[in-house]
Amino acid sequence: MKKIILLRHGEVDIKENKNILANQLGRWIIKYDNEYIIYKFSSKKKIKNLFDDADILICSSQKRSIQSVEIFGKTPFEINSVFNEAQLPYASWALLKLPPKIWLIFFRVLWFFGYSQNCESFKETKQRAKKATKRLLQLSKRYKTIVLVGHEL
Repeated sequence: MKKIILLRHGEVDIKENKNILANQLGRWIIKYDNEYIIYKFSSKKKIKNLFDDADILICSSQKRSIQSVEIFGKTPFEINSVFNEAQLPYASWALLKLPPKIWLIFFRVLWFFGYSQNCESFKETKQRAKKATKRLLQLSKRYKTIVLVGHEL
């Protein structure tokens, strides 16, 4: 039996959560993308077993995904940006300060409705998700158990 296991990366250790303007969100996203993950996993033994039992480990090209594999002493077979999570748009507005999490939700909703300022569009992300699926199916022809560490597209 073939298995493709999708595993979410570790939690990012970001402490900068003060209210920001929408035009500061781009810098906040860059900071988030470059932070380290928190090395606490609720099911560390289960994750280690998944990694040990996998024929192949794959991750997105995002730092948090790669770290999530490396902290278990593993090296990904493949690091591929096709598995990166959906990007977030942001704007140049300077009208209102909100917590980053509120901006993230706000802009993700706008993104679903077609707003893609400074990022890949919803349509482009769907096309990339199809490429990611094709890549996993290709690998499943050669490997029995695949573990992909990433984030939902």
